[in-house]
Amino acid sequence: MWKYGPSTLLLRRSYAIRSGVKTGGYQIRSSRDKPIKFDRNLPQYSRKKAWEIAGEDKESWFKRKYAHVHAREKRERNEGTERRDPYGKREAYANKVKYKHDEERSQHERHVSQYKKRDDVSGLQVNPLMEYIYGTNCVMAALKNDKREYFNKLFFYGSLNPSIGKLVKDRDVTLEQTDKHRLNLLTNYGVHNNIVLETKPLQPMELSHLGPLDQESGIMSLQEIGFDNTSLIPHEIPYNNKSCPNKKYPLGLFLDEVTDPHNVGAIIRSAYFLGVDFIVMTRKNCAPLSPVVDKTSSGAMEYMPIYYVDKPLQFFTKSQSEGGWAFITSYLSAGGNVKGQKYMEGKILDKDDLKGKSNELPIMLVVGNEGEGVRTNLRMRSDFFVEIPFGRDPQTMDHVVDSLNVSVATALLINNVI
Repeated sequence: MWKYGPSTLLLRRSYAIRSGVKTGGYQIRSSRDKPIKFDRNLPQYSRKKAWEIAGEDKESWFKRKYAHVHAREKRERNEGTERRDPYGKREAYANKVKYKHDEERSQHERHVSQYKKRDDVSGLQVNPLMEYIYGTNCVMAALKNDKREYFNKLFFYGSLNPSIGKLVKDRDVTLEQTDKHRLNLLTNYGVHNNIVLETKPLQPMELSHLGPLDQESGIMSLQEIGFDNTSLIPHEIPYNNKSCPNKKYPLGLFLDEVTDPHNVGAIIRSAYFLGVDFIVMTRKNCAPLSPVVDKTSSGAMEYMPIYYVDKPLQFFTKSQSEGGWAFITSYLSAGGNVKGQKYMEGKILDKDDLKGKSNELPIMLVVGNEGEGVRTNLRMRSDFFVEIPFGRDPQTMDHVVDSLNVSVATALLINNVI
């Protein structure tokens, strides 16, 4: 009944396939033979290559078959180039661009190899104990004066100014010719005019207060704070009363919270030009006397006597009581210093009222920053107040331009006092 069932057919098929029997091009082997790989039971189709049919090797066949095609394409390509560029201008331009690119590449590699770090010390920063002043006027002014303790080395590029060369020789300063890249690094990419002087930083004297003065001899006294911060060291310095006939008494300038070094340098330059005798700065709140300040002042920082004060309130009080100095403070009525404060009543001067004040008593002109001006506690200790009036109607002016630069305002006030 089940003679021709599924199991019987499957069994008959298994016995029908024997070793060595070819069916439809496949060679099937039974498991009784030795182990073989599976891919040997797959059909193997192989097609002879063209060079095998021709009885040649591959390289010679391709040369014989396609050599003329490559030659024709090359000839057509060259003929087309000649038609597009008959005078060779395109090729000359391409060669020029390639030459320029190669030259720039080689220059860059030479530059990098020249300034690469050669040892463990070459990558360190410049000496923090030294100061690098730059610019022709600043270097010449520093070498002419004795405000700095010593000078170490002068770096220059190109030709050296003969006047500076003589000063360097007189002071026995080492000369070192270098390149612009090193000068840029020493000056933080400032306008160095190819000359940089390595020197000791300025160490301004720290004052306690100003003392009395001798008008006949042109000598003013001041008190320096000693190393123990308690003792006082008296000093006597001359002031400019003979070369400036418009004033009989000294004129000093007090800077409070002027933090921009460019403003400080511009103020020093204007003050020296207009005849101010000395400058006093708050140590903690003003920009330090850096090479940037020196460069902005065009070397005037090396000539102008500059002092520091750590206790400005004490400086104001003692200078007024012991030295008879009058402190005139600048203010701006449209800003934070509002006119009408009780401590300002009866003390406000017009700009024209300053004229001739330096012939009546010694004056300290006090200026502050452009935003807040002079601090309130210092304004309360001041003797007089002065404001530079607006040249336009304040109601019609843009609030962005509502004040002068502090260096410009200071120069105007100094010019009115003298």
